Amino acid sequence: MKQKFMLGLALVLSSGWFSHTAFAQNSMNSNHWHWLGFPIFAPITNANPLIRLPLLVQVPTQLKLERTTDLLSVGVDNENGLEATNLMVGTNMVTGVQSELYVHPVGEPRPVSGNGAGLASGLHFNLGTHFLHIKPDGLPLPGVKYVVEMDLTVFETDKPAGHRWSPQGKNYKVLWRRTLKQVVE
Repeated sequence: MKQKFMLGLALVLSSGWFSHTAFAQNSMNSNHWHWLGFPIFAPITNANPLIRLPLLVQVPTQLKLERTTDLLSVGVDNENGLEATNLMVGTNMVTGVQSELYVHPVGEPRPVSGNGAGLASGLHFNLGTHFLHIKPDGLPLPGVKYVVEMDLTVFETDKPAGHRWSPQGKNYKVLWRRTLKQVVE
């Protein structure tokens, strides 16, 4: 019985993928990436945001900052300062993490637009490292202390992750938010 179910599921998913890929490649409204062979994946058919299950997740409590005379690197510290939190996640929903970085001199207001963003599927906060360099970014300036803030969002969606992923949609839901904030000299 289990083999028949898995085979049926594989057939349904593959037929949806192929038909959606063909549509994207033949559509006059397709964007540039779909013409290059990156498919648009349909929402997960058996995802159910109404049936919630608990999930224990390790979330970060601090940033990992390194500063030299002309470079500032910013990332999430996934080795130190993690804490456990419980989330309620919809059945078969895709989870992901999004970040937005803001860097500004101490005493000045937080800028409206950020200095970088990150997006990853899963719940591991593997968002990479943001590098800010004095020549293209105008910071870090010598002798200036900076406030570094990173807004983190954990979400669920029924849209599978892929190239040029845009997880927002009808079944997108924020599950957890936190702003990590540190001063760097």
